[in-house]
Amino acid sequence: MGELEGVVRSLQGLVRAAVPGQSSGDEARAIASLFAEAERAAASGLLLYTPVVVATGSFTKEGHGSAAQWLGALSGSSDWSAKARLAAAERASLTPVLTEALHRGDLSSEQLKLVTRTSAEVRDAAATLLPLAQGGASHQELSDTAARLRASARCRETERARRARVHAQRHVRAHQVEGGGVKGEFFCDEVQWAQVAPRLEAEAKARWKAAGSHDVASLEAHRLDAFIELLAHRGGGAAGGGAQVETLVLIDAAALRRGSTQGDELCEIEGIGPVSVAAATELLGQGGLRYLVKEGFDVKTVTKATRDIARCIEAALIVRDRTCVAEHCARRKGLERDHVHIDFADDGPTALDNLVRLCPEHHALKTYGGWRIEGEPGNWKWVAPAHPKSAGAISRARRVAAAKGNAGVTKATKAKATKAKATKDRNDPRQT
Repeated sequence: MGELEGVVRSLQGLVRAAVPGQSSGDEARAIASLFAEAERAAASGLLLYTPVVVATGSFTKEGHGSAAQWLGALSGSSDWSAKARLAAAERASLTPVLTEALHRGDLSSEQLKLVTRTSAEVRDAAATLLPLAQGGASHQELSDTAARLRASARCRETERARRARVHAQRHVRAHQVEGGGVKGEFFCDEVQWAQVAPRLEAEAKARWKAAGSHDVASLEAHRLDAFIELLAHRGGGAAGGGAQVETLVLIDAAALRRGSTQGDELCEIEGIGPVSVAAATELLGQGGLRYLVKEGFDVKTVTKATRDIARCIEAALIVRDRTCVAEHCARRKGLERDHVHIDFADDGPTALDNLVRLCPEHHALKTYGGWRIEGEPGNWKWVAPAHPKSAGAISRARRVAAAKGNAGVTKATKAKATKAKATKDRNDPRQT
């Protein structure tokens, strides 16, 4: 205990003496990484010992009426968050593989909560999720994998009970915050949200694109604007006067026939995430739907020499690249298509083998920051340039490119001009 106290006091001393402004960006990034490691180790230690505090009831000796109140006061979190951490700690103490992970100190409290919740529903889920967490997977990647495991493990009766519970708890809440503005949340079933989400996302992306590069608002900000617009029933909005927007459901043929998923089989609502086969098939009677059933669907030979993506290629791309392909990103909203091997301006084909889906941030890193994508589907590598650029440099490059684009000077037009000049020079008798 004395050794631990010494480490804590030393760490507090380092924080008190810190002068971040004197560090370079690279130094600050390395220091932040070390503090993140310390945070994970501290979170693991806390979760190892809290079950003992609960079991002995010693939390009352500090005047707390419950273990959740004690942990909330200790960690500066709400009682609700403390209860979730206590439940995760209790499950981990009963599962040897999770206890071992805590002793390694490589799991955050959020990761542990996710793994233990899933393990409560799915036997041996930890064997799948822990290697992902230890390999640097993002929280979104872990969440998606956990959702697939839970959906695959539910029988029809369990799924009906889950859906009934979610439906009973559906709500929209909003309140004015102290600093100004209104903050809200909603909770609903995946099927209900699937009837709204595609239209909302299409409106948000159209607004974001129309705003141009000088707009500082994020895609999330434009999503809120689109949400308000749709609620107010003021017409079609920026997406084009009420154009048809489809809800996309992706499912393996075997899972559809069986009524449940197994292993790596796919059953997802695009932009929402993994769902049960029962939830996906409930949408069959709805309008504005498009089902992509995976079974011998090969579209690699279909190409198109424009930026417009052939419908079958777009479908195959969505099935293949479920999230942003940059390593450990896992973003699934607002994804953009990009030519990966041969750029469009260099006559790169708009074919499946030459396309990937990236989130806007990683698309900018690739286009303006020199990052590359190598490898093949399912095994993409996100490769850094020799001298990675800062966010400021990438932003400036993006603005310059946008200005040139507005002036009609793009990479494609420059390439055409160079080619035309070369042809003219070859045909000019004065060059012979």
